[in-house]
Amino acid sequence: MLKRPNVLLIEGNEAEEKLAQQAIANSQIGCDVRVARDGVEACRILFESDDPAPTLVLLELDSPNIDGFDLIAKIREQEKTKRLPVIVYSASGNEADVKRCLDLHANSFVQKDDDPECYETRLKLLLYYWIAVNRNVNT
Repeated sequence: MLKRPNVLLIEGNEAEEKLAQQAIANSQIGCDVRVARDGVEACRILFESDDPAPTLVLLELDSPNIDGFDLIAKIREQEKTKRLPVIVYSASGNEADVKRCLDLHANSFVQKDDDPECYETRLKLLLYYWIAVNRNVNT
């Protein structure tokens, strides 16, 4: 039996978290979601928990306590998470942020849309591709 996909949503903004949770629920992908509201909580989930690594990480760069750039670097440094798909889903439209994330080996950078319908559509497409289409092997 295949295990149910698990998404780690790293999002410090409560309104954005609710939008993302709703989009994930509406996606019909059938995945579980765990939320980290800051970088410290994300590190606890990823590196200190005995739980298996998530199927996918959705990361807002503007993460309290440990920023998204440092989180990507930490994820890539660890054997347990080095191949984990990390998708930056951020409000940032800054080209330097995109380049830096990709240099740190984020798998993708997608800018959030201000329109709730577009926001949800983008997130659904991300989930569909990274969970239902893409093949990934975690160690």
